[in-house]
Amino acid sequence: MAIKAAADFVRLVESDDPEDRRLAAWDDAPLPVWKSVIENYPDMRFWVAHNRTVPAEILRTLAGDSDWRVRHRIASRASCPGEILEMLSRDSHDSVASAVAGHPRAPVAAIRHLAGHPWNQVRDKAIRQLAERAGEVDAK
Repeated sequence: MAIKAAADFVRLVESDDPEDRRLAAWDDAPLPVWKSVIENYPDMRFWVAHNRTVPAEILRTLAGDSDWRVRHRIASRASCPGEILEMLSRDSHDSVASAVAGHPRAPVAAIRHLAGHPWNQVRDKAIRQLAERAGEVDAK
């Protein structure tokens, strides 16, 4: 079942039924529906970011969200596009930067930038990531 309207998505997220919650995370929706949810239900943006079928265009929009939890959710997605990870590598919230620093698909330029991060947890994670990637190149 595809999500056909913003209200459908909200109903699924707010449901007590675990199957509805699963559908909220895995069902797809047309681009206008995702845009409507973002515009009309700001408290649902995290859940839009959580949905596994959301297109990159919506992820790009949400990567600029004012709520760091939404941006962190985007940066934590295994399928997050590199260009969005690059953008989020400059995020002001340490949790978002940390998620990017440990992301296996983060572009090398983003990881290099985070290797100079003021918070040692982010910096150390980025340095480890660079070392692991260098080891992969050496092993080939």
